[in-house]
Amino acid sequence: MKVKQKLTQLFNPQSIAVIGASSTKGKVGNMIAKNILAHNYSGNVYFVNPKRSRIFGRKCYKSLSDVENNVDCAIVVVPAKYVVNVVRDSVSKCKNFIVISAGFGESGSEGHNREIELNLLAKELDIQILGPNCLGFLAPSLGLNASFAEGLPVEGHTAFISQSGALAVAMMDKARADHMGFSLVVSIGNKMQIGAADIIDYLIEDKKTKVIALYLEGVIRGRYLLKVLARAYKAGKKVVVLKSGHSEDAQRAIALHTGSLAGSDEIFSAAIEKVGAIRAQTMDELFALMLFGAYCDVKTFGSRVSVVTNAGGPGVLAADIVADLSSLEMNVFASETKKKLQKKLPVAASVHNPVDLLGDANIDRYREGLKIVLADEKTDVVLVLLTPQDQTPVDLVAELLVEVQKKSKKMILTSFIGGVRVANSVQYMRENGVLHFDTPQRALSALASFVKEKKVFMLTEKSVNRERRIKTRQIIDRGFEHGGLYFADVAEIAKIYSVPIVKFVDVTNGLDAQTHIKYPCVAKIDNPKIAHKTDRGGVIASIKTLIELDQARKTLLRKFPEKNSRVIVQKMLPIETELIIGMKKDPVFDTVIVAGLGGVYVEVFHAVDHYVTPLSITEIKKILTTGALAFLFDGTRGEKSYDSDMIAHVIQTLALIGRENPEIIAIDINPLLVYNNDAVDTAVDFKIIIKNT
Repeated sequence: MKVKQKLTQLFNPQSIAVIGASSTKGKVGNMIAKNILAHNYSGNVYFVNPKRSRIFGRKCYKSLSDVENNVDCAIVVVPAKYVVNVVRDSVSKCKNFIVISAGFGESGSEGHNREIELNLLAKELDIQILGPNCLGFLAPSLGLNASFAEGLPVEGHTAFISQSGALAVAMMDKARADHMGFSLVVSIGNKMQIGAADIIDYLIEDKKTKVIALYLEGVIRGRYLLKVLARAYKAGKKVVVLKSGHSEDAQRAIALHTGSLAGSDEIFSAAIEKVGAIRAQTMDELFALMLFGAYCDVKTFGSRVSVVTNAGGPGVLAADIVADLSSLEMNVFASETKKKLQKKLPVAASVHNPVDLLGDANIDRYREGLKIVLADEKTDVVLVLLTPQDQTPVDLVAELLVEVQKKSKKMILTSFIGGVRVANSVQYMRENGVLHFDTPQRALSALASFVKEKKVFMLTEKSVNRERRIKTRQIIDRGFEHGGLYFADVAEIAKIYSVPIVKFVDVTNGLDAQTHIKYPCVAKIDNPKIAHKTDRGGVIASIKTLIELDQARKTLLRKFPEKNSRVIVQKMLPIETELIIGMKKDPVFDTVIVAGLGGVYVEVFHAVDHYVTPLSITEIKKILTTGALAFLFDGTRGEKSYDSDMIAHVIQTLALIGRENPEIIAIDINPLLVYNNDAVDTAVDFKIIIKNT
């Protein structure tokens, strides 16, 4: 049975067992047993506890093997040291397990070994395990709470997959207050077998689910996750992701919490954007995106925002927010729209966008203003703001918005700014399907994330060029003999892959008048084991004569007496703009590229973009012209724009070198000299790091 079929059985069980069910109030086994019975779940329920005959009035079995029928899902709530034996003893009756118990990979070496043993058992017996160290899952459409979280959310179209059980509980509580429903809530815990990607893959075909929200603390099978996210996007699912672990302190906490390793945060962002997912930076933002996403298929929306407000200040702030969000714009009203507003509103009111109804706005003013603005053909979305001023009937405006939202095809976002005086009206709107956000910032940021143009690039790998691979492998093998690659080796690889590189001459053994050197030139020590040559004084520049060059050669060889050190010479090229382009093998997403300002600006500005392979020229150019280096290609500094073709070629080629040669674990070109004239962009310093795999 395939994983997706097994998950269908796990999350839609016709029968369920609780191994470790308890009659003792406060114990997890008691809470889970009570929750399963509390919400009209129609399947068969079995409780297992060798020390009890009945729990909640139901028969209690000594072991799962004593149950008469096969069971679709078994929840294991016993001390960690007993879990392996319990699962082994239960396999005759069940193939899908949820291990709630903690004390595995998140809890030190003993727990880590215990998790390895459990994983090996699962593979041996061909069974599925959710967890360990998890909350369980909740399926509102089944009336099933198979967790130790209190209550059951209302039905909805959002699935929430969380690596943290506590966060899942918090988000469900928040959703209850905002009247947002769920199709499924799953806590994956240590994700020993079943990870977020597996569940997303299952949800792609789930008709109840329109939005998939994730909370992750670490990613293991990165390439698989990206392929699944791309399929989800293609299937029309909206995926929003909150990932923690971008700080060192957070990474240490995660290691203790669920045993995950947090990969590079920038690479993660680049990776999920590549396949159409939306990244949230905070819990608030995640929830706002979940809330907005659930409405995407209900109402039409776009980038042009019209604002209606009874307060000038919030209206101006909303306009500022729109200006700061590149995917949104303030709608410019048609002249007919402005004429209609002038007829219906007081002279002091603003008939431009944002429309200021003034502080004494009554219900009629809101009704007329909203009607006219919605009718403007260029209005994509209306943001209605309200502050609780004495002459504005907050409750009547809320009722109006509920009425208008039901009739309008266009999306209406609302933000009643306040606290006690707007609370009841906000609650009423949420209960009746009006999308409300606490602040204009949250409303507009959520809209911007979904409006932002997405060009999803599927992960299609090309076959390896065998001839290139053989030639490069011969050079790499030579490097293993020397302890690394010399510049001559790197230059050979660059030639194989058509990367332009500054010509060099090896002058290690001396030079004479016949040595072909162009001045001014630079001499460099060349030894695979010597890193950071410039910092260590291994580079002598601005050499103008043969005598100066010979002195530089001798100086470098004396300063670096290491065995097999060489000295190479390159012509000094004019510097216009320096870039750094690098490749590394990421433990999560494999071959990734970093490109940004190089030379002395690398650490100063940290203006870099990250690329996750495989890469098409179209994708590279999109990132180049919209990312950290965009200023090079738009002529904003009054200079001639740079040609992105050559830079894109180098980026794609480095990705290709990394993909075709698993022994190459890192590449660093710093600088790549680029020009906005007819000069050829050229790699000056080119390093390749190899590792015997």
